[in-house]
Amino acid sequence: MREMAERFLREATAQPDCPETLVAHRISGVTCFHFGDFAGAHNHSQRTVELYDQARHSGFINRFGQDPRAAAEIFDALASWILGRVDDSLRLADRALADAVSGAHAPSMVFSFGVLLGLLRHNPETVATQSRALADIVSQYDLPAFLVGMAAFFQGWTRWSRDEDEAGLPEIRRGIGISREQGLVWNAAAFEPPLAEAEARAGETDAGLLRLDDALAELERTEQRWCEAELHRIRAGILLQRNPSDTAAAERSLQTAIAIAQSQRARSFEMRAALSLAKLYRAASRDADARAVLALAVEGFPPTRQFPELAEAQTPSRRSRKAMR
Repeated sequence: MREMAERFLREATAQPDCPETLVAHRISGVTCFHFGDFAGAHNHSQRTVELYDQARHSGFINRFGQDPRAAAEIFDALASWILGRVDDSLRLADRALADAVSGAHAPSMVFSFGVLLGLLRHNPETVATQSRALADIVSQYDLPAFLVGMAAFFQGWTRWSRDEDEAGLPEIRRGIGISREQGLVWNAAAFEPPLAEAEARAGETDAGLLRLDDALAELERTEQRWCEAELHRIRAGILLQRNPSDTAAAERSLQTAIAIAQSQRARSFEMRAALSLAKLYRAASRDADARAVLALAVEGFPPTRQFPELAEAQTPSRRSRKAMR
C-alpha cells in the first residue's frame, strides 16, 4: 500500500498541473493514517482540500468511488483528533459530511459519517445517530455487505455503551464477523479493542485478552499501527480486571501505550494512557509518579472543552496548587 501510494504521488506530481495529484495526496494521507503517521495524514489531507477545484474534480466521484475532498476531510478529522487538535477535528467532521451530502453521492456520504470519530471519542450519542443514518443509506442503495457489518458493529457498540450488554455484545460480534467474511481486516484495528472491552465487562476477561493478543499479532503482520497505543491501554485495563493485585503487567502495558503514542505524536491516546497509569500509581501511593506522568501528557495539549480527559488530567495539579497555598 505504501509503495503504491508513494509511486502514485511521485508520478502525479511529476506531471505539470496533473488533476489526479489531489487523489494521490488523499491516498497518501489514508496510507499515513493506517501506519500511525498522523501528522503525515493531516498534511496530505490538507493538501487534498487545497488542491480541490469543483470544476476540475467533480467527476472524480465516479472515477475514484467517492468525493476526494470529503474523504480527505474525514480522515483529517480522525488524524487531528488523535493529534490532540480536538476542536479542529470536530469542525472538519461537520464539513466532511456537509460536503458529501451536497454532492448527493451515497458512497461519499457513507464514508464521511463521523461514526468512527464518535467511537474514538467514546460518544454513544454521535455513534447512535450516525450509525442509524449509515444503516439507512446502506439499505436504501444496496451498498456492499461490509458496510452492513460496519453499521451492525456501531449499533451494537451503542447498545453496549448504554449498558444493554445482552443486545450489544452479540451485535458487535456480528458486525465484526461480517467484515471479516468480506476479507476486510482494516476494520479490525478499530473494532477488536471495543469488542475485547465488551467481553471483559461480560466476565470473559481471558477471551478479551486473547482477542487483543491476536490483534497485536495481526498488527505486526499488516503494519496497520494507527490503533496500537489504544490496544495496549485497553489490554492494561483488562489485566487489572482479571487480577487487581497484579499491577506490574498493567503498568508495562500502559508505559508501552504511552511510548507508542509519543512516537506517533498521538496526544489524545497518550492522555488516556497517562490517566490510566496515574490512577494505577495513586492506588499504590505513588503520587509523585502520577503527577509526573500527567504533567507530561498535559503539557502543550491544545485547550478544549470537548475532551473530558484533559480536564480530568488537569484537576489533580489544580488541587495541588491550592494545597500549597
